[in-house]
Amino acid sequence: MNIAFIGGGNMATAIIGGLLQRGWDKAAISAVEILPAAREKLEQSFGIRTHAAVNAGALAVDCIVLAIKPQQMRDVAAQLAPHAAGKLVVSIAAGIRAGDLSRWLGGHTRKIGRAHV
Repeated sequence: MNIAFIGGGNMATAIIGGLLQRGWDKAAISAVEILPAAREKLEQSFGIRTHAAVNAGALAVDCIVLAIKPQQMRDVAAQLAPHAAGKLVVSIAAGIRAGDLSRWLGGHTRKIGRAHV
């Protein structure tokens, strides 16, 4: 499974570090981070690919993890909507209801029986 993190802050960094410690292939992990210094830190710390913006190339993945502040979610979801079809979308933002996120993603839903990480 290929994973793209949207946001490269403390939460994303902790999860990425944990995945790599568990043997996850760094080539299967990428991040979209708008701040150049944060992108560089992710690249240097973990050796993962980073992108400056949400685009089709950055989201050629199976799973998108939204690791952004709740107040950014609606705008970011609107940017993701054209790229979300068929992907598992996970939010780690506090206070965001699944129904709202689905609506902001243009009605996106993906049901799975069980996720194995």
